[in-house]
Amino acid sequence: MAYKYSFNNFNKETMAKASSTNVTISLKKSVETLKMVKGKKVSTVKDFLGKVMEKKAVVPYTRYKAEMGHKRGKGIDTGGYPVNVAKEVLRLVIAAEKNASEQEISGDLFVLSASSRKGSGRYHNGRYSGRKMKSTNLEVIVGLKEIKKTKTSVGGDKK
Repeated sequence: MAYKYSFNNFNKETMAKASSTNVTISLKKSVETLKMVKGKKVSTVKDFLGKVMEKKAVVPYTRYKAEMGHKRGKGIDTGGYPVNVAKEVLRLVIAAEKNASEQEISGDLFVLSASSRKGSGRYHNGRYSGRKMKSTNLEVIVGLKEIKKTKTSVGGDKK
């Protein structure tokens, strides 16, 4: 069975992808981190994830924020410093950027799609019955941002 990507309109001439399966990180934190990363320049994403790993930048939590503390920052209600998630996402962004350079895609690269899904459940030995470990499947697609063409009216105003 082939791996199904969450991004449907993949164009090999202008896009490159990188994915990893069964990474032992939190699904909820990865959803929030990838939401911040999506749509931004690759260089900006690298700087942001580096600051998150140094605990100088906050990832705002919008969906999974129950019983979460407030953080300092403009427009941030709740948030956190997901260091392990930032390491894995940074590794994937760098891999996707290298894949783009091997495919000879030049120009300003943007993160077009970034998604995470629940991975397979594995059991970890515990005191009595054990417990399930967390695992997440990650996917990052980088590429050139397409400029949408807008219609311009040729004639004057119609009355």
